[in-house]
Amino acid sequence: MKRVYEYIAICLVLAFMGYSIPIEAQDNPYKIANSLYPLYEKATKYRSTPRGLQIADTLYAEAIKIDDKKAQCLALTIPVIYYFNKKDTKQLEKCVARLQEVSRKNNYLQYYYFGSIYTVNNLMNVGSTLRALQEAEKIKEQAFTDNYPYGISTCMRMMGNIYYARGETRVALENYQQALKYTQENLPEQDLAHLYWNVSMLQQNLKQYGAAYENAEKGIKCAKTPTNRYACMLRKCILLYVTNRTEEFKSYYKECMKMTRKYGQLQKTDLLKLKIYNYITNQQYEKAHALADSAALISDRLSFHMNIYTKENRFKEAYYALQKLHALQDSLNQQVQFTDLSELNVRIGNEQLKREAQALQLENTRLSLQKTTLELEKTKSQVKIEKMNSENNQLQLENRNLELAQFKAETERKQSLMKARQMESEHQLLIMKFILTFFAFFAAFLTFYLYKRRKSISLLQEKNEELTIARDHAEQADKMKTYFIQNMSHEIRTPLNAIVGFSQLLSDPDLPFATEEKKEFSSLIQHNSELLTTLVNDILDLSALESGKYTMNLTPCHCNETCQMVLSSVTHRKPGEVELHYTSDVADDFSILTDEKRLQQVLINFLTNAEKHTEEGEIHLHCSASENPGKITFSVTDTGPGIPADKQDTIFERFEKLDEFKQGSGLGLNICRLIADRLNGEVKIDKNYTKGARFLFILPLKTANE
Repeated sequence: MKRVYEYIAICLVLAFMGYSIPIEAQDNPYKIANSLYPLYEKATKYRSTPRGLQIADTLYAEAIKIDDKKAQCLALTIPVIYYFNKKDTKQLEKCVARLQEVSRKNNYLQYYYFGSIYTVNNLMNVGSTLRALQEAEKIKEQAFTDNYPYGISTCMRMMGNIYYARGETRVALENYQQALKYTQENLPEQDLAHLYWNVSMLQQNLKQYGAAYENAEKGIKCAKTPTNRYACMLRKCILLYVTNRTEEFKSYYKECMKMTRKYGQLQKTDLLKLKIYNYITNQQYEKAHALADSAALISDRLSFHMNIYTKENRFKEAYYALQKLHALQDSLNQQVQFTDLSELNVRIGNEQLKREAQALQLENTRLSLQKTTLELEKTKSQVKIEKMNSENNQLQLENRNLELAQFKAETERKQSLMKARQMESEHQLLIMKFILTFFAFFAAFLTFYLYKRRKSISLLQEKNEELTIARDHAEQADKMKTYFIQNMSHEIRTPLNAIVGFSQLLSDPDLPFATEEKKEFSSLIQHNSELLTTLVNDILDLSALESGKYTMNLTPCHCNETCQMVLSSVTHRKPGEVELHYTSDVADDFSILTDEKRLQQVLINFLTNAEKHTEEGEIHLHCSASENPGKITFSVTDTGPGIPADKQDTIFERFEKLDEFKQGSGLGLNICRLIADRLNGEVKIDKNYTKGARFLFILPLKTANE
């Protein structure tokens, strides 16, 4: 039914537009007096509210004053729309009758048929499709009597809409084709695209695919507005899919999507079909089913699912969906038939009541004649009495005239006294008004002065506070800059001096070195280069994370594979006496949704710190989904000296180092905490572990499937 109402809405818009009859010096779209056009626009804006009715009444009165006949008709369309939306059938019938009377009188027949269309649509809204069909037939006969081509074409389309709503597809198609042929012959200037769209849609329902495709093409070629052309393009794209022209469908679908982005999501039902068909052609059946569930009508949802199941070769589910669709269609057809029977029974009952009412009226007429005869005789006797009463009334009237003259003289005397007192009161009131006005002006001036003064003081205080805060921030930033330069200059100078020194030794030909010594120098140069690269990367990472501009790239990440990769990248740095191994309680195919690069960075920082402070024993990387239920936990455990209790709460702060003589910037763990915050996780030290240090990286457990 929703589609039917969409078609009816199209008819309403077209009927409302009507024909424009040029009028001299009237340059607005409706060719009414320019002084009335703003009123009509305002009435149209509020046509769904009582205010719109009031504005329409004003517009009608003004149109009568200047004898603008078309504006009168336009004013009377507003109440029709209002009561149609309110579903007030009784008031709607009155407003339609008035509009039709005035429009026919003023020779603007497009508004006569505007009212007729609203009458039919109201009958369809209440489910009386049979009455709607009979009313449409009457309107069509009237249109032929008036020899009004636009009304005839509109009625043919309207009858097609009604037959389609009743499920009589072939009859609906015949009416649309008649409307198309008649409009082509008698109204060649009209845009025929929407009629081609209707014909193509019903031909597809009847599986006349060749004719449907041809009419969709004609609609595209003859469309006079981009939106009508867009609607016919969607229809053509649907038919390409239905006729299994897959490659053409894919290409044309892209073109339709460009039009959708340009003109918005018009023709939402056809657009939904195309999106589902596109998922089917790309074998994205789950997305197709999900989108099918969003269809507004149950019949559309069942039809979509049946189509998808068929393409998936799930014929059993397709059969069940088809059964449900047929049951639903049978139910709708039975409902239409039941409504038709109910309307026929009501009409038969009304005819019987009319005949009984006529018999009663005949009997009442006979009794009324008897009563009239008796009253006539009674009237003759009353005439004599009335004549005598008339003479008495004459005498009473003369007495009352005398009393009235006396009362008038007394009233004039009292009025003169009241005028004198009133003048005196007005003089005193004027003096009081002057005094009150003076004091009110003085009080307002004083209040304004105090308000401006208080506001100035408040603004000055706010500026002082802002300057104080800015000064504190500037001082803090200056201290941080100085501290950062002091730390970085030392951390950069140390590896840089080592690189320069050993490079000079290797490049001096006068200093003979053994091969083992040269290898050792090269290893030291490489080690210090890595330290310098790590320091620069830490500074860049810290800047990106604190700026807020870095976007986490969340992708599926296999935990065991990532940890093995991290372990292999730091193996060459461990002391020879230290064992480095990895364990896990999750399966090899277990994955989570996170930024794999930043996960690796945190684990590498943990392992590097452990290698730096562990001279013997072991370093153990472990992945667990059970240690913190609902989360994934990565832990790095070493057998080094551990973290002192007074340092455990500050170890993740910037430039914080346990051993000032060890290489490192003091930024690595701080970066780890920033990364954890951005991933909604946390990094911390296991304070219960006493055989060394144990660092934990805990993330929310979101798998790739979730």
